[in-house]
Amino acid sequence: MDDRARKTALITGASSGIGRAFAEEYARRGLDLVLVARRAAPLQDVAEMLRKRNGIAAHVFPADLADPATPDHLFDHLSAQNLEVDVLVNNAGFGVPGNLIDVDWSRHKDTIEVMAAAPVHLCHVFAPRMLSRGSGRVINVSSLSAYLPPHAGGTLYYPVKSYLLQFSLALRAELKGQGVHVTALCPGFTHTGFQAAAGGTVESVAVPKWLWSASSDVARAAMGAVEKNKPVCIPGAFNKTVAAFFKITPAPLGRFFVGG
Repeated sequence: MDDRARKTALITGASSGIGRAFAEEYARRGLDLVLVARRAAPLQDVAEMLRKRNGIAAHVFPADLADPATPDHLFDHLSAQNLEVDVLVNNAGFGVPGNLIDVDWSRHKDTIEVMAAAPVHLCHVFAPRMLSRGSGRVINVSSLSAYLPPHAGGTLYYPVKSYLLQFSLALRAELKGQGVHVTALCPGFTHTGFQAAAGGTVESVAVPKWLWSASSDVARAAMGAVEKNKPVCIPGAFNKTVAAFFKITPAPLGRFFVGG
C-alpha cells in the first residue's frame, strides 16, 4: 500500500473553467497538482496562485492533447521525477460549431483526440500504477449532453461525450474492488470559458440564469461522488431530471424535443 504523506492530482484543461475549479478544490484539500493545458502562461498563473494560497506543489505541463504522443510524454516526464498520480481528472475539451461537413477535418480530428482518445490513453498509462498501490481516483468529465438524442449541430460533440460516459462505466467495472474509483461527471450548463473558446457551440444558446452552475460547485460534486465510488455524477436537481427524462423517452420523441 502507498504510504506517501502527500497525494497528487493530475488535471487536464486546468487553466480555466471546471479544470481550474478542480485544481483550486484539490489544492484546498492539500493535494499537490500536475496541471496540463495548451497555454503555458495561464497555467503558470494558476499554479503560482495555488502554491502561494495553499502551500502545495504545483507542476505545470503545457501540452496539446490533440497530439497523440502527449499522454506518453506526460507519463514519462512524471515518472522521471518520481511523481505518482493519485487522482486523474480528464477535463480538457472544446466544442466545434457548425455542421460536420462545413468544418475542416483537422478540427474534428483534434476533437476526437482531446475528448476521446486522450482520456482513454491517460487512463491506460496511469491506472496500472494506481492498481499497484491499491488506491486511485479517476474523474472523466463528460456532459449532460451524453444523455440527449443525437441531432443536427451536435454531430460530434454529443456522441464523443456519450462515448466518454460509456468508457467510464466500463473502466469502473474492470477496476471494481481494487481500490480505484472511476466516476463520469455529466454537468449541465456551467460557467466556464468553454463557450467563448468554442466561438459559439451547441451549448452556447441563451438559457435562464438559474440553469447555470458554478464551476466550483460542479468540481466539489464530482470529488464527493468519486470518493463514494459513484459511477456517475450529475450535479443539480434539474440536470438529474433531464437525464432521467431522456433515459425513459422513446428516441423519436426525444429527437423531437431537442429539435433534431
